[in-house]
Amino acid sequence: MNRIPLHPLSVCLVLSLTLLSPAISTAQESGSEPIHWAYSAFLGTGWYKLDSKEQVYVLRIPPRWYFRKSSIDESGHRKFGIEFHFPLTFGLHKLEEVGDFIDIDNIGTASFNPGVEIEYPVSSRWHLRAYAHLGWGREYGSSESAWIYDAGLKSRYSFQNGKLDWGIVNEVFLSGYDAKNTGDDKFTGMLAGLDFSYPIGWGSGSGSALKLDWDIAYRWFENNPLFPRTTAEPISIEDNWEIGVAIARQDGPIKVWFMKFEHMGLVYRFNSDGGFRAITVNFRSPFTR
Repeated sequence: MNRIPLHPLSVCLVLSLTLLSPAISTAQESGSEPIHWAYSAFLGTGWYKLDSKEQVYVLRIPPRWYFRKSSIDESGHRKFGIEFHFPLTFGLHKLEEVGDFIDIDNIGTASFNPGVEIEYPVSSRWHLRAYAHLGWGREYGSSESAWIYDAGLKSRYSFQNGKLDWGIVNEVFLSGYDAKNTGDDKFTGMLAGLDFSYPIGWGSGSGSALKLDWDIAYRWFENNPLFPRTTAEPISIEDNWEIGVAIARQDGPIKVWFMKFEHMGLVYRFNSDGGFRAITVNFRSPFTR
């Protein structure tokens, strides 16, 4: 079995801790409560910040089971791809050190939002992916619980330009929750973006050639979801820019113990008026995450 060189993975981990350090110190000073916990089911692992006050840390564990991969042969015969998801999401009160991720007393919210994704190859270059999730979560320390759901349709049209593999990604989506005591909320929207992949020299001497993946996307919310805040009026999020960079293997997924990742990197998210910022861990491309 080919081994993955340590240096690119180490770069990702060190960069993650470096970027998260300012957020950790700010959280210690502010003492703010996190944004509405039900939204954490739609977020990736990372740090999220509203204005200069409200912050939340999210740990999302997303096990997936590939029942079958999509394919299309030379005669045009198509086979649906089916993928089952079993994501567990935890909202953390604080993040001062690595041990806080696994400290039971530090967990403020938890949710389980299973679902299924079905991929259809329209052609060798154009793929569609429909998804739907339905789950439940609760907030510890109170009687608050909620049903959580999301659904959507993604599209990716790919191109090849020499060694550069790139694609146009689009998505329409619906997400929301119905909480026991605080009512319900939902938002719909669209995403448009580009993703790129290019082979690099790292690791070629060890038999595990690597590639650099990066993407940029713009997400627009039709009904401007409101994020509650403890010390001010709720903040409305109209849009969201996403810029991601990651390292991947050319010959298959990155394997860490029993887990497999499409790639490993970071995503920086922000909205146009500067009221929302986030740094999240990046394990999937825009079409599959």
